[in-house]
Amino acid sequence: MGTRIMSSGTERVYAAAKRWVDVALRTDGSLFTPDKQIWTSQWLAELHRRFLNNPDEREGRFLDKLERQLESSPPEVYQLIGEVLYVHFLIVKTTSSAEEQKRIDTVLQWSRSPVEIRSDLVAALTPGIANPGTGFHTYRPYQVGLLIEFVEQWKEQEPEECERLLDDPWAFKDFLMGVQLHSRLLRDNQNTPRIQRQALLHLTYPDTFEAIVNSDHKDKIAKTFQTSVTEATQDVDKKLEQIRTALEAKHVGDDHFFYQPVIRARWDDQYDPDLWGDFIRRARVYANSGRLVSEELDYKQEIGSKLAEARESVLAGGVGWASKVKAGIAGNLIHPIEQSKFRDWIDESPDDALLGLQAMWVGDDASVDERVRDLVELMPQSVSSGPGTRTTLMSILLMGLEVERYPPFRVRVFDEAYGRTGYPLPESGVDEAGLYDHALNFLDRFIEEASARELMIDNRLEAQSLVWSILRARDEDPPIEDPWSNHKIAELAEDILWKSDDLQKIVYGLKDKGQVIFQGPPGTGKTYVAKRIAEWCKKHGGDYQIVQFHPSYAYENFVEGFRPTLSEGGRAGFTLTNGPLRRIAKKAEDNPDATFILVIDEVNRGNVAKILGELYFLLEYRNEEVSLQYSGEGFSLPENLWFIGTMNTTDRSIALVDAALRRRFYFFGFFPDEAPIQGLLDRWLDKHNQGAKWVTRLVETANEELGDRHLGIGPSHFMNKNVALDESRVRFIWEQAVIPYIEEHCFGNEEKLKRFDFDRLVGNSEKA
Repeated sequence: MGTRIMSSGTERVYAAAKRWVDVALRTDGSLFTPDKQIWTSQWLAELHRRFLNNPDEREGRFLDKLERQLESSPPEVYQLIGEVLYVHFLIVKTTSSAEEQKRIDTVLQWSRSPVEIRSDLVAALTPGIANPGTGFHTYRPYQVGLLIEFVEQWKEQEPEECERLLDDPWAFKDFLMGVQLHSRLLRDNQNTPRIQRQALLHLTYPDTFEAIVNSDHKDKIAKTFQTSVTEATQDVDKKLEQIRTALEAKHVGDDHFFYQPVIRARWDDQYDPDLWGDFIRRARVYANSGRLVSEELDYKQEIGSKLAEARESVLAGGVGWASKVKAGIAGNLIHPIEQSKFRDWIDESPDDALLGLQAMWVGDDASVDERVRDLVELMPQSVSSGPGTRTTLMSILLMGLEVERYPPFRVRVFDEAYGRTGYPLPESGVDEAGLYDHALNFLDRFIEEASARELMIDNRLEAQSLVWSILRARDEDPPIEDPWSNHKIAELAEDILWKSDDLQKIVYGLKDKGQVIFQGPPGTGKTYVAKRIAEWCKKHGGDYQIVQFHPSYAYENFVEGFRPTLSEGGRAGFTLTNGPLRRIAKKAEDNPDATFILVIDEVNRGNVAKILGELYFLLEYRNEEVSLQYSGEGFSLPENLWFIGTMNTTDRSIALVDAALRRRFYFFGFFPDEAPIQGLLDRWLDKHNQGAKWVTRLVETANEELGDRHLGIGPSHFMNKNVALDESRVRFIWEQAVIPYIEEHCFGNEEKLKRFDFDRLVGNSEKA
């Protein structure tokens, strides 16, 4: 473990961050065009003058304002702000970077000499590292401004001093935290961009500073676990360093260590891992259904657009404002009777209504409290039947300010959401502003909790829509779509370029026995397919975990065992700790409607009988219960927990897999000369327009020469969509990856090895 996030794809993020350090902090170079000088004091000063010292106070989106501020700038300034935005977006955890890329491209196209983002840098915008929260996006000008002023002041240092700072993470932090913001935009908002400071710390030194961008979270963690801080320090990051060391002796965990439920429940007094986990599971099902935009977001955004137009008319005080407001509140978000009462008030007291709406809608700096109370004070009690109804009306009107920031409210829905998640109810007697503010805080918490469970929610409107979709049927669970229906299996099969019938057989084996093993030579996609099936479960409300067996892996690692720990007083001891099997079995037991999968990679490389222990019995008799070795607790395998093992047939240890294991698993072959692997490389080449069918013939010719299907060369060596598969690339793969594999099996037989010379095989395959 460590502070660096190790999830798939994060290496691209860190590589991009390192590239930025090298081009922007070590030199004056460029991310997008290596031959240009972009991060120079000259262009930073020009960007500072046009953007930071020229705040746009008018209404509008960030990019609209930025375009006005940078109008007629030199191409270098447009490119610089594009690269600044790129670094700004690097930390954001996302499953799709399309929106971030679109924003950067938009800025770059304003230039009379536009450039493009390099493809490898585009790829690095996913998956991101952390969810920085709504404040990061709402206050984007300040976060971006911090980046600009930081690098400006960095450029004032001597090169030797810059190198000294880069060589010492703690000296770098002192410099970053000591940056004083001088621009008109930031001088009165020194603390606003603190999220960006924390993001820079982790991106620049991922092995030193935690992937935590919320400084309040850091403070809470340090305070909760202060007894683990044995060396006195005032630096919160040095405290976290000591705390992590102490806690790692007690807790097994992977990425985002301090956000693991068992740890977070201690420092976050509002965190309830069970209640939130169930709520987010339901949200994930609906989010993955593909219905969120069409059923929830589209019509709300349309209402927001109408009310934004009404707002412009109200603030201008022009003719026709009343009709626009009336049209804006139409729809099913508020009861028709309440709509009618509000319309009547506008007709009967237009001056009061106009004054109240102007008070609600004017400016950007007013708080929700001020906006709501100003209108309520002018509106008679007869307009609505109570605080809850008035709050609903206020929330809809606020959609005209910024619909993604101010979503609609309904008392019953939010009260039920509070109860489902254990979130505290509003205080008794709270007014309309308090009710709505409480709901907004809940949505922010929902976004945070969902991010910790890898469900990305972009804004409050999306969060509110998920809440509404979960609870609109009141006590009924949202339907969980069967991921194993024929049409869903066909969908997954198409994605992995298999025939549906081949995948159907595996699913049948899983449904029948609950456990299967994929066997075949290396490079045939065994682990890849196991992971894709597991991810399919997670997409449909379940979850998965991956473990790898090896000679030192034991029952204590897999099921349960005693682990050495230190008490908070520093005394050594042992704690009974659950392994991955018990952890995922508990998840499956708690969520019987979803499917959970434990992937066991390289199952034959461990001492299977020793690792599985009494699990051998349970794999065959799932309805039975056994007592576990250490805890003595009764344990059984949930029916909705499946096992997928992978086994390399070239590994001699396969002979050690006993008959008892073979009887309990269905075995599926992954061999280059038979379905589903046969023809896979051709299908992949067609999909990715590689046009290199000769590669398939090359592999087939080599496999015929090998003469043993268990030693076959798999297609995965050549399936990298990010690299053009020309002859030089294929030759490199062949000589650096394939030949060493063949050498192992032709050791001492030089004549046979010569038959796998690349040029010879290419010639033979072309003749064939």
